[in-house]
Amino acid sequence: MKRTLFICMMMAIAISAAAMSRSKVRTHARFLTDRMAYELDLTPMQYDDCYEVNYDFIYHVAPYMDDVVYGYRDAIEHYYTYLDFRNDDLRYILSAFQYARFMASEYFYSPIYSTGREWAFRIYTIYSNRSFFYFDAPSIFKTYRGGHSRLHFGTGFYNDRYAKIPHHNGSVRIQGNQNYDGRRKADFGTNLKPRTGTTYNNYSNPNSPNRTTDRRYQDNSGNHNSPAINQRTRQTGTTSTQPAQTNTRTSTPTGSRGARTSNPTSSTTRSQRSASTSGTSSSSSSTRGSGTVRSGRR
Repeated sequence: MKRTLFICMMMAIAISAAAMSRSKVRTHARFLTDRMAYELDLTPMQYDDCYEVNYDFIYHVAPYMDDVVYGYRDAIEHYYTYLDFRNDDLRYILSAFQYARFMASEYFYSPIYSTGREWAFRIYTIYSNRSFFYFDAPSIFKTYRGGHSRLHFGTGFYNDRYAKIPHHNGSVRIQGNQNYDGRRKADFGTNLKPRTGTTYNNYSNPNSPNRTTDRRYQDNSGNHNSPAINQRTRQTGTTSTQPAQTNTRTSTPTGSRGARTSNPTSSTTRSQRSASTSGTSSSSSSTRGSGTVRSGRR
């Protein structure tokens, strides 16, 4: 039984690698983590650990997403299993206050949704400039390959790493929760079927309710930990893989946190306030690499 389970998990990893390249997984995971650091005031250690968790989640759900959009019940269950793993790991990394803000932001707590025949990351509906990053890449950006995932640590790798801060002690699971059906419909629509059937999930998730209007998120000063995240050596002693940049950024969104769609060539008062918070930029030119992946079925 254990051997069969192990083989199945290895097959899933192989399929995942074929479904989305590691480069694209890293790009999506970094963008999502970068915005979490900006809004949740992550420390350098939290920044790296959240990146690992987001990387593992995206890497493992990628092979299922076309079937999730198609409405297959087993694929949807697999998706929420990995989402529950992710949210549970983040519960031990974030403080109780940070996790409350995390859960209140749908684009963080439930990051993927369906637009009908496509699946996409909600974070890109909030921050449209996909080539801009507030912070340097995580120190393990190019070296992490899933070593701390639930595949290797069944009860979680991060449980005792932040023992000195208070954590959220409520339920974080979506599967088995009384609101599971509502969450599934909000993410992927009303269609649900076994491995037979030809109709698409025709649900269209509107983007407007996902935009935050909470004035608490409109502080342009950003994360006060950014000097520690940028130009740093990780606490484990490993030097960051991304060299610090000291030149002033000229490509950054402006305005409030509720409107992240500014001209990418405009200047920013954020970078003028502190050159040490200058991040690195990266872009994804393909449609799939930029967060929207079309189903192979037509």
